[in-house]
Amino acid sequence: MPIEIMEILNILNKEGFAAYIVGGALRDYLMGKEPYDFDVATSAEPDEVEEIFKDYILNTVGKKFGTISIRYKGYDLEITTFRTEGHYEKNRKPKEVSYVESLEEDLKRRDFTINALAYNEKSGLIDFFSGREDLENKIVRAVGNPKERIEEDALRIIRAIRFAGSLNFKIERELYRSIVENRLLLKNISKERIAMEFNKILLSEIPSRSLKIMADSKVLDVLFPDLAKTVGYNQKTPYHIKTLFDHLLCVVDNVAPILTLRLAALFHDVAKPLTLSIDEEGIGHFYGHDLLGSEICENVLRDYNYSKATIKTVKLLIEDHMKVHENMTDKALRKQIRRVGRDNVLNLYDLLIADRFCTLEDRDVEFLKVRKNRIKELLEEKTSYDRFLNINGKDLIDLGFQEGKIIGEILNYLTEAVLENPSLNNKDTLLEIVKEKYRS
Repeated sequence: MPIEIMEILNILNKEGFAAYIVGGALRDYLMGKEPYDFDVATSAEPDEVEEIFKDYILNTVGKKFGTISIRYKGYDLEITTFRTEGHYEKNRKPKEVSYVESLEEDLKRRDFTINALAYNEKSGLIDFFSGREDLENKIVRAVGNPKERIEEDALRIIRAIRFAGSLNFKIERELYRSIVENRLLLKNISKERIAMEFNKILLSEIPSRSLKIMADSKVLDVLFPDLAKTVGYNQKTPYHIKTLFDHLLCVVDNVAPILTLRLAALFHDVAKPLTLSIDEEGIGHFYGHDLLGSEICENVLRDYNYSKATIKTVKLLIEDHMKVHENMTDKALRKQIRRVGRDNVLNLYDLLIADRFCTLEDRDVEFLKVRKNRIKELLEEKTSYDRFLNINGKDLIDLGFQEGKIIGEILNYLTEAVLENPSLNNKDTLLEIVKEKYRS
């Protein structure tokens, strides 16, 4: 453990308080991973913690629940008083806590045995619930009765699935049974809390592991019924040997851990079951699934209170994932950059490469990689793909044109000209073009 974290424990000890490293950092350390998210449990109450560390940067937003956050020698950590939690209302976090004297009482309230470990130099590893053994056996097990843990806070359903997927562990049988039987309790959890936990799944190294568990346990049906319709779905096309859901999982795993990109990867074909048509040869087609899919995804993300910026980006990626052809001129690529946005277009091509890779194993993706490199070159052009034209309607009115349809026609003409030749995107040059074409 970092010496700075041990110093925190020693400072609390010198003031007469017990203190232990707990939580995810300890779990990761025991697994041989670099710990980064440090939590300390102590017998000191929040006011006492504040006084002891008053010379450091503190955040007291969690003080009501016994937590003081501190910035100490480059490390951010939370110091929380030994506590038990009050009454859980509607399967959510409690609104109040009670402080206790015992570390064991504090650890009893935790969700899973692998998160209910504690350590300090004097006592060594403290393991009341066989969490070390579960780590070694790669098992996610509830502390105590799994049904009670889930009824206390149903978000633990998603947390169990996340840990199982991100750590490549198995969920203990009774806990898994409780997840399946109590999955509808997730409807009592705020959309924001679900989204935060789901984002961690999407940004994990191999999201498909958790997503498969969500599908198998029918948790996916509760949270994302539109996605659940893709499970086991036969696409009836020679280009896809995987079921639709397996294809989506493959694409998610094969794009970079960028939230908007992985959301787009997960939802890009969500509308296929709604747009299937079969031709006379028995081959399936999904005309319009890109546009309908972007609408479905927008509704889902809005329901889970994602930001407007996130929704906009994901929509753009889904809408454009079918607007790529093997032969595209620079003009067409410039249009695409303008349509998708310079900040998104390279991610679009990462999505396209993964999408094609996850169909037939021998499908060529090289032309997409070449195209992506060409787009990088086009992005170096001086043309701004955000504002784009270096003149506007006011400039045309100043030139003597009347407000109305003609202004739009001229701007559209100039846009096409600049997409063909970006060097024309100079105000004086554009005005000369207008004078020559519309005033001659």
